[in-house]
Amino acid sequence: MKIIKAKNIFKAHFLIMFALLLTLSGCGNGGSGSGGNVSSGNVSNDSGVSEVNGPSLVDNSITLAWDKPDSNSDGTDLNDLAGYKIYYGPSSNNYTQSINVGNISSAVISNLSSGTWCFATTAYDTAGNESGYSNEACKTI
Repeated sequence: MKIIKAKNIFKAHFLIMFALLLTLSGCGNGGSGSGGNVSSGNVSNDSGVSEVNGPSLVDNSITLAWDKPDSNSDGTDLNDLAGYKIYYGPSSNNYTQSINVGNISSAVISNLSSGTWCFATTAYDTAGNESGYSNEACKTI
């Protein structure tokens, strides 16, 4: 029996399959909050990368979308995926905030202050095992 460290359960396939889309939605006014809020985005039925449908009415928001992994790093079927967490902060690898978005494949983080924001996500299973960070994406608002 091959033992896999819990942290690496999704890592290989999640990093490969992760396709992060950033869309700056809305302009002007500047965000008043530095932490942001999250809401579910546009989720596609085929579990592929979600389409972003036009700009949001919320200033300084980012839409994130990703492909759901279908297997663990050891190649076995992934049938216990519980959800995703988005980590973000003001610079590369400096994630000062996180949001558990549940088992959806896109989310909108809104009310971000002006500046650069970097994002990464992790997947976790029903036992609470969490993958390593996905590839990072940064966006200046």
